[in-house]
Amino acid sequence: MRYITAFFILLCCEYSLSYAKYCWENKNKLAAVGTIILVAMAVIFPVVMMMGR
Repeated sequence: MRYITAFFILLCCEYSLSYAKYCWENKNKLAAVGTIILVAMAVIFPVVMMMGR
C-alpha cells in the first residue's frame, strides 16, 4: 500500500515537473531549479515518513 501511495505522490508532481521543463526551455533556469527542488522536497519528505513508520 505504501508503494501505491508513493506512486500517487509522484503522479501529482508531474504538473510541477512539466512547468520546470517549460521554464528550462525558455531560459528561466532559476525558476526551473527552484521548482525541481520544491518537487523533490514534496516527494522525499512524505515517502521517507511513510517508509520510516
